[in-house]
Amino acid sequence: MKKLLLFPLLAVALLASCEKDPDMDKLENNYLVYTNYDSGTDFKTFNTYYVIDSIFIIGNSEKAEYWNNENSQKIVTAFGDQLAAAGYIPAAGIDDADIVLQLSYISTTYYMGSYGPGPWWNSYPGYWNWGGWGWYYPYSFAYTYSTGSIIGELVDTNAPTPQNDKLTVVWNSYICGLLAGNNLSLSRTMEAISQAFKQSPYLTNK
Repeated sequence: MKKLLLFPLLAVALLASCEKDPDMDKLENNYLVYTNYDSGTDFKTFNTYYVIDSIFIIGNSEKAEYWNNENSQKIVTAFGDQLAAAGYIPAAGIDDADIVLQLSYISTTYYMGSYGPGPWWNSYPGYWNWGGWGWYYPYSFAYTYSTGSIIGELVDTNAPTPQNDKLTVVWNSYICGLLAGNNLSLSRTMEAISQAFKQSPYLTNK
């Protein structure tokens, strides 16, 4: 498992199996980018992708909430553009895609994710539940989610899992340190999204 980190000036804990000390050349004052992937996945076998157009909001609501406006669409488009640049072809719809990316935004609270391999956060309203499916991680790690963070999870729509009702997450990214005051900095977010793919050279169909 490869994990490259950009370390921001805020308290974020990262714990992972096979984790090494961050490369000092990767240090950055503005944000942190963490990526991880399933080492057993050959990303060149995928052809088409789909990015879910609404960003799931993780906060204090008891109901599923989604972020869907001009700013959220810029983030969705940025992830899609990176997948296209990696050689994947946009699918006409979610059912036609080999890989699907869901984005989540941490809006108000802190969460500690600790799992794996296996599903997690299944009890959160609406989380990872498009099409009636759940998510399954074949690798394990744990870290703190901070307010203003964006999580990206790429699933293989055809990968078998120990649970037949789960889709396998083959790559994920965690980006934090994106707030400028109380607002999300879009310019910083775009830089961080680009960095997530730069440090994931295996995520390509070329």
